[in-house]
Amino acid sequence: MTKRPAETRDLREIGRDLFGPLVNLYLLKLHAHLLQTDPRRDRILFGLRAGLRIRSLYGIWLERRGSSLPDHAVLFKTSRLMAVKAAFKAVPDLALTALARELDGESLDSIVRALLRAEVPSSELKRDNPPIQQQPLHEFLRRDIPEARRVRRHLRQQADLFADYLDAVSGPAERLVLVDTGWRGTQQLLLERTFPKRDWAGVYFGCIGRADILGVKPQEMSGLLFDSPDIDPDNPASTLILHRHLIENLFEPSFPSVEHLDRSDIKAAKHGTTVKSPVRELPDPAYEGVIDHIEAHASDSPREIATAYAMAMTRLPDMIAAPTPADLEQLTLKPRSLDLGRTGSVSVLLPARDRYPGDSPQQRVEEALWGPGQATIEFDGERRQRAQRALQAEVTRSPRPDEPSVAIITRTKDRPILLERAARSVAGQTYRNIRWVVVNDGGDPKPVGDVLERSLVDPGRIVFRSHPESLGMEAASNAGIRTSISDLIVIHDDDDSWEPDFLEQSVNFLNRHQGLYDGVVCHSTHVEEIISGNTVLECGHRPFNNWLHNVQTAEMAAGNVFPPISFLFRRALWERLDGFDETLPVLGDWDFNLRFLMEADIGVLPLPLANYHHRSDEGEDTDGSYANSDSGRENPHVAFNAILRNRYLRRAAREPQFATLAGLMGQAYGLGDLRSRLQTVPATPSAALDEADAGILKKRCAAQQQELDRRWVLLQMTVTEIIRTRGLSIEAGDLIRQISSLADEYVQSTVIQPPPDFDETAYRMENPDIARAIAEGRFKTAFDHFTKFGRHQGRQRPHAEPADQQRMPADD
Repeated sequence: MTKRPAETRDLREIGRDLFGPLVNLYLLKLHAHLLQTDPRRDRILFGLRAGLRIRSLYGIWLERRGSSLPDHAVLFKTSRLMAVKAAFKAVPDLALTALARELDGESLDSIVRALLRAEVPSSELKRDNPPIQQQPLHEFLRRDIPEARRVRRHLRQQADLFADYLDAVSGPAERLVLVDTGWRGTQQLLLERTFPKRDWAGVYFGCIGRADILGVKPQEMSGLLFDSPDIDPDNPASTLILHRHLIENLFEPSFPSVEHLDRSDIKAAKHGTTVKSPVRELPDPAYEGVIDHIEAHASDSPREIATAYAMAMTRLPDMIAAPTPADLEQLTLKPRSLDLGRTGSVSVLLPARDRYPGDSPQQRVEEALWGPGQATIEFDGERRQRAQRALQAEVTRSPRPDEPSVAIITRTKDRPILLERAARSVAGQTYRNIRWVVVNDGGDPKPVGDVLERSLVDPGRIVFRSHPESLGMEAASNAGIRTSISDLIVIHDDDDSWEPDFLEQSVNFLNRHQGLYDGVVCHSTHVEEIISGNTVLECGHRPFNNWLHNVQTAEMAAGNVFPPISFLFRRALWERLDGFDETLPVLGDWDFNLRFLMEADIGVLPLPLANYHHRSDEGEDTDGSYANSDSGRENPHVAFNAILRNRYLRRAAREPQFATLAGLMGQAYGLGDLRSRLQTVPATPSAALDEADAGILKKRCAAQQQELDRRWVLLQMTVTEIIRTRGLSIEAGDLIRQISSLADEYVQSTVIQPPPDFDETAYRMENPDIARAIAEGRFKTAFDHFTKFGRHQGRQRPHAEPADQQRMPADD
């Protein structure tokens, strides 16, 4: 029935004002993904039917932004039915199982007619022909009967044609990117298994899980607006799971899906001929309204597009999940044409009357394509609301403890070149439950805003805060954290970066060790670089702290042992510690880490997932704005190292609970000083020394090293006593004297953890008997054995390689 003019106008307004912002954000995200493709090795395939409209809308979107469709983006004649036919020769079991699942409940006669409808003359498929006897499709195709031979011949011919067609469409491309509506990637899975020599990826409007056929799932696929089998309370677009046919209605033209190929399709693909609609399309006011919105707002900034989307999402989820009768008229749209070789169409809602004896309203609600909408026409009042709530509850994902939210805090000031890299680092994370809080601390806000608008980070997950004047690093960190709401926090300085799975690995670690650790650090890679013009040039990289196996207060008291970029921690600890000390211009992270360890433990993830970038103020960056805070012409770290230690000593006089920590820091300073002196002694005596002098030098080095190890043990004992006596008033000097008198006893009764300059691996390799003893659990560490027995047995102490002896990270 033709819609009245008023209804047509209403649907066009709905398309413009409600669906348009949704599609505009989708096209922004699609553009961000497609920008990452390489025209030399990738081919973007817009799959029919929906790809025809998606590509058209994307072309309008690009034109309004002063660009055009990339040459390596083409229309692709495919469908789930064509993918089944394409896969029949290569993976017949997978193809037929996929088809049987898609046509579950259909008779074998109907399935055969669907497979052959586009090719076999209709006279041969007359309904008065005897129906094919019901049997499993797999068994039928193994039989030597005319009907089975005809189907097999057709499927093999189509498989050969599709292989030639794919070669014509893709040319030399190695990677093929499918663009379509979604939802489970069945078509992608079939094509991946049929053509395994090519790399496949799927970029979809939404994903509701992954197709699993015979234990196989598609590989690389992304849902741009939602990617979940359930409704995610944090993502309103996921409500479309209840009515995904709304998106198919918008994007799919009113003609049948692709059911077969012929040689003309291959010829057209080779010549780049545009695919034309096989029938004249009917008016589609909702889609025309979407075009209106894209033409008017495609050139908006990402922030404006995200805002319009958020406004639309204040209405659409409720209209989908709990529609009123008025909502039905706006969201039902046109009937959906059947695919997979079937004729006719189907409405998303069923008539509210019995279809067969025993039918019921509840049965129709469960079978309708849009359950909440069906409930609206079946029930009234409270019963309707109960039915709609029940449908929503079935597919609503409750917040899961293994998916905590993460606030990523980035402080920046006039360093857009480095901030660009930080944006790529955040966008590349495989863990998605994030909020990126960017704090412009006194710099020009426009370049920062420009970087954020160009970034591939979801605009809805960015929070931008700008200070007219600089508050300092620690105040900027606290301000950014206060702006966010999250379970976990990490400081991502604007000049550092992550490996893609940093957050995923770190969050999983804290989930596995719930109640044991309140923070986790990973190993880092030290990257040396310089700024040349507008380019960052890497000069070299090396492991930064791969000796770190545990985070001990003893070692932290000597100096910081990890950079902020590698540290993910629970928000509850930041709140308990009253945040970072805003009076410290540098070393605020070291102070925070010391106080953190007084309250909780930090685990270690022994993977190099964080990159600690370092630059001096030499080169073309003459004003020093791109230099690290510990390597510029004025290095405040040296001065504030002493200031911070002195501050803890003075604090100990007022607050007794800090007495032990202050003493520990003093003892650790002596340890660090001794270690520095020892490292200045040459490993091999100079040839200028005579044999007697060389012998004296070696003995002195050995004595200094033994003293260094003894102090390390004392530090560990001190930490143990701090933890045991926390809250008691004990003078630091008294505690250390008591511990010193018990040192030998302590060494024999306690597992001694290794200092950073002891090479655990080398000791085990040089002493296979000790390696076996450690494997059997008789010793926990190689240093534990060396301290208790190895030195007295004359075993050599292995030193860590110079690359492991890194200076402490700067909080910049």
